[in-house]
Amino acid sequence: MCNDNKFPLITGEISLDLVNTEVIRYGKKHDLLTSGEDVFAWVVALQKKQALHDRQFSGEVYEWADEVLPLLKKLRLHLRQGYEQLADNQSLPCDWMNDLELLIEKAPFTYRLVDGVLLAVPSGKSADALIALVAFNAMNLFVTNELSHIHRCANKDCTLLFIDKSGRRKWCSMKICGNRKKVTRHLRRKEREQQY
Repeated sequence: MCNDNKFPLITGEISLDLVNTEVIRYGKKHDLLTSGEDVFAWVVALQKKQALHDRQFSGEVYEWADEVLPLLKKLRLHLRQGYEQLADNQSLPCDWMNDLELLIEKAPFTYRLVDGVLLAVPSGKSADALIALVAFNAMNLFVTNELSHIHRCANKDCTLLFIDKSGRRKWCSMKICGNRKKVTRHLRRKEREQQY
């Protein structure tokens, strides 16, 4: 069973979308990737958003989802640490990029033309391929200077990160946090008005 709404796919970048699989709900941290079924659902959701393509993997996702889960969690922690440092206007650790390069070496890329688009297709095991694609996305965000626009959500209870090139965005998304804050302010204002 795949529930696309389970994952806050707010960035269009698979490395950030991986980091954003840890969320705060009702004041508690929740990991959205706790099983092979969750990995399967996440990959399918990314494929529906066209962030991944099924031709990038040699086997069906459900065949290797359990195998890749601990690798994804380790990579997610590595990415979160780096991304949060950048969001806090700090530098990345010296070995941050080197660690990503080592992950890509396990499944180097070939390229195929698919539906008029040049598609990176990692060789090697599918679990390593997914890790390599996420690592490559993170490296690409760095070298294209996209990560200079990385921000935390303005909701202090939210852990989601996003890229904002406009310089005006405050929320991870209006649907997740923006409207909640607006409703809270509105209710407080109404409450104050009723007191007078």
